[in-house]
Amino acid sequence: MIDTDFQPIFKPRSVAVIGASSDPMKFGGRAYLTVLERKDQERLYAVNPNVSEIDGEKTYARIQDINDEIDHAIVTVPAPFVVQAVADCAEKKVRVVEILTAGFSETGSPEGILWEKQIREIARQNGLRIVGPNCFGVYSPESALTILPGPDYPKEMGPLGVLAQSGGFTSLLVRQALELGILLSKAVSYGNACDLNETDFLSYYQHDDQTRIIAAYLEGIRDGKQFLEVVRETTPKKPVIIWKGGLTPQGSRAVASHTASLGGSRQIWESFFHQTGAVPAVGVNEILDLIIGFKCIPNFCGKRVSVVGGGGAITVAAADALEKEGISILPFSDETQQAIRAHLPPHGNSVRNPVDVGSPAFFPKTFMPILKAVADSDMVDAVIVEQMIFFFRGQFDEELAGVIPAVSEASGKPFIVSLPQTSSGSDVMEVEETRRKYREWYLSRSIPVFDSLQQAASTLGKIIRYNEFVTKCGA
Repeated sequence: MIDTDFQPIFKPRSVAVIGASSDPMKFGGRAYLTVLERKDQERLYAVNPNVSEIDGEKTYARIQDINDEIDHAIVTVPAPFVVQAVADCAEKKVRVVEILTAGFSETGSPEGILWEKQIREIARQNGLRIVGPNCFGVYSPESALTILPGPDYPKEMGPLGVLAQSGGFTSLLVRQALELGILLSKAVSYGNACDLNETDFLSYYQHDDQTRIIAAYLEGIRDGKQFLEVVRETTPKKPVIIWKGGLTPQGSRAVASHTASLGGSRQIWESFFHQTGAVPAVGVNEILDLIIGFKCIPNFCGKRVSVVGGGGAITVAAADALEKEGISILPFSDETQQAIRAHLPPHGNSVRNPVDVGSPAFFPKTFMPILKAVADSDMVDAVIVEQMIFFFRGQFDEELAGVIPAVSEASGKPFIVSLPQTSSGSDVMEVEETRRKYREWYLSRSIPVFDSLQQAASTLGKIIRYNEFVTKCGA
């Protein structure tokens, strides 16, 4: 499918929901009511032979009865009726059919496998393209389309493109990214991939100027060689983050029952990541960390870091985590050490690098000059700050929050913040709310924030290795 043919997938002019309902607890109801609420210029039609209208809008018994060209049909009828619905779409010359219904090859049943084969044959014979079956569909901020379950995703565009076989994963990642202030260009859950698959969508994202970071959850690959080539073409242009599910025997069995995919071996995928420069991740949290990193410091490739925190164990743990990633913490010059020490008590701290300021509670008056001295060092390419929020300082301090962005901008060096969970007992709500405010503040100023020093180190290491790969490719 060439790039221009993706317009009816992500920005259709007209949408029909087959199996539309007024019941939001049903897929047909949720899909129809969501598009109805979000639509702007799109023409929306409900197809249901059992009712004459839904929420005051006329319904049609068959899609063929609609006196309009249909770009995009969303099918939500039960599995035994999907083949006929797709045949009706082919007769109507619909361009794309998105099948939310489950109950096909992922079940392993003879009838489910047969139905999926029949859908594929109808599509190929009629030039019809299929998203799904067994998926949550498409989210496109510039259209009325959104993945289930809800209509509340924003219409503002962002840099992140998501592709995944799992609808639940897609919905979770999109929602958590939005909570972190990360907007999307597009997202697609493609389920069993009986027609359009991971290679098709990745190829589209590769050429889509609106998409600058790609995150994928994969269970199986339809054409490994072709997919490898497309990933290898894409990574010099933009990062491709991949969580590959099913790399253990139990995971592989779960994958087979989820989307009828083959898991593949761990060794094969390790080789794949090495050859293509794609960035491996395991779990939603690691993917989000990498998205944050690539959004805030996409081109970072330095390998000399300083860590500033309050507590010896914290800074030692950071040194271990960074060394594991091949990142150096080099001792400061005497001049830099003296500049830092001028703002600390005579005992209970360390200024060599890592910098232990002696107390996990930071104060702007001393915090600013210490960070300036660290950032001014020729031995530092980036600075990681471990910032803890405690009950006795459980209020957002805008003066304190402004220190890191100000020093980063003045020095031209990236700062990374570790903002660990520190609340317990009665202070949980207050501390977590303060933590959220700091996170939002930093992220809105392109300061990446992570939940631990280990996560910060791991993310930094993967960004460095990705940029080294891009440099070798001559991009």
